[in-house]
Amino acid sequence: MNQSSLYEYLKNGKQRAKIVIVAGEKEAQRAKAVYEYMDLKSFELPDIRLLPGDDTRSYMEDISKAFNQLRAFEKFKSATLIAPFRTLTMFLPKPEYLKSFTIEFGASLDLEELKSKLYYWGYEFVDVVSAKGEVSIRGDIVDIFPPNAKKAVRVALFDSEVEEIRHFDISTQKREKEELESVEITAAFLSLSEDEYSALAKRVERSDYSAFVKDIRSLGLWHLNELAQNYLNEYEHIIESSALMGEIEEYYTLSDTALPVAIESFRGQVLPEPKEYRDLAPVNLNALIESHKEKKITIVAKSETQIRASALINIEKLNIKYSSGVLNIIGNDELILSLNQVKKQRRVKKSTLVLDEIKVGEYVVHENYGVGVFKGIEKREVLGRFREFVALQYQNEDMLYIPVENLEVIDRYVASSGSLPT
Repeated sequence: MNQSSLYEYLKNGKQRAKIVIVAGEKEAQRAKAVYEYMDLKSFELPDIRLLPGDDTRSYMEDISKAFNQLRAFEKFKSATLIAPFRTLTMFLPKPEYLKSFTIEFGASLDLEELKSKLYYWGYEFVDVVSAKGEVSIRGDIVDIFPPNAKKAVRVALFDSEVEEIRHFDISTQKREKEELESVEITAAFLSLSEDEYSALAKRVERSDYSAFVKDIRSLGLWHLNELAQNYLNEYEHIIESSALMGEIEEYYTLSDTALPVAIESFRGQVLPEPKEYRDLAPVNLNALIESHKEKKITIVAKSETQIRASALINIEKLNIKYSSGVLNIIGNDELILSLNQVKKQRRVKKSTLVLDEIKVGEYVVHENYGVGVFKGIEKREVLGRFREFVALQYQNEDMLYIPVENLEVIDRYVASSGSLPT
């Protein structure tokens, strides 16, 4: 992603595409920095590298983030969606299935109606809320952790009236002092009706795809049908470079599986090469500033403290832009330099282990703990709810239990010499 290309396109273009297609999260981050600098609203989808039939449980965090970003994108009509191309090879939910509702202080709340709605919206009912997408209802207390929220929320009722709304700490279960006027509740998966949820569950049950647990969390994404749409057909889009278009074509050519969105959908305009601006990889900011002092110079930083702590000279003569992005470009009359550093992105690893194909007593290898013996699947109670775990046995009969949604950390053991581990 050449930031100079996008900056010049946004600065000069009267017609702006609604979707910017990029190679991955690193490029999405670079594009986001340009929009932030220009005070333009944008939303960024995660790079979800899945193929049809993959078990999606390990990816639910990224899938929830994608759905939340799509929900926000639909609310802001002038906003742009920045999306890695692999994420757009999947059909994504239509806006009407990305709804939310608000619980307000003093309002009336029907608990039975709330239970039903949260169930069909994908929430897991537990004794103690410990993760996003969970809800616990104990008498007149409702604990819930919406996927779009940073903290879990506790709602206290008096009869059917909302008496109190507060955040609480999931590690201590203690509520915070500050009371809230309201809280937005988004779906843990999709905002479905009873009929829509039942129809999706049946499609998953009849699915030809294989998963250890066939449910909406594992395979629902591949059976959305009328609940989803091809976003590339709905919005004008632009591709970051001709090189990326070549990468997309190669990805489709080499894919062993037919992808939901046809390659013909990726036929938008390619971002033009810049004529006035170019990207920079600055080493000595003060030297750059001195050699281009006749230009408009802007320093990008997160805070005033960061500016004061820097080694920049003649700060009072510089323009300051407070932003969290990293942007370094130069033009005929303008120089933009950033004090911010690029954040390292976390990559979700895809599981290669199929539990249906491994037998009790076979060796597997854990990425941190090494080779162990597969002892089967066990249900264990954790914080008031039963979860399924892969049980591995090590020396001295030590046991390691791994949640089935974290299968990416283990793989089948293959000895290079054909010998067994000792």
